[in-house]
Amino acid sequence: MKMVDQILIDILAYGHVLSAMGWLGGGILTTFVLGPNLRNLSPGAGLEFNARILPKVLRFVEIAVGLSLVFGVLLFYVVMGDLRPDQLNEIYAGVALALITAVDAFALTIPSFRKVVKIANEALQNKQPPSPDMMKYAMRARTGSLIGTVLLLGVLVAMIASGFS
Repeated sequence: MKMVDQILIDILAYGHVLSAMGWLGGGILTTFVLGPNLRNLSPGAGLEFNARILPKVLRFVEIAVGLSLVFGVLLFYVVMGDLRPDQLNEIYAGVALALITAVDAFALTIPSFRKVVKIANEALQNKQPPSPDMMKYAMRARTGSLIGTVLLLGVLVAMIASGFS
């Protein structure tokens, strides 16, 4: 293997691992830190947080998911000729779980969080309590985030196993 090839593999691997860590970290943050602790804030502070901070968290997660998928596909393309057949099952399992998790993120979790942000912004602008739908979307988002986090842990196990087989 040429040194240039190894440098490319290293860049793609680091990019994939770092962005995947951001994705998993964002899931853990929203599921186990933000969600449970938002209930402890006053209603006004909770609305402000949802309107001002949550969009930044969502943007970070969207970027982490996208970069993780892009780096992962590129890395697989570059190394697929060097993989042993016994590594492929774990890699395919990890890819399948990652794709299911990405669908969960972009079809359920992030859109539900976006609804929470929209309702919070409307409540702040109108100086009225938020719609009762806000809790429905918040629970849906938190459930999607929990599912995604559990699936990502499965991806992590599959990817680690592929390196040791």
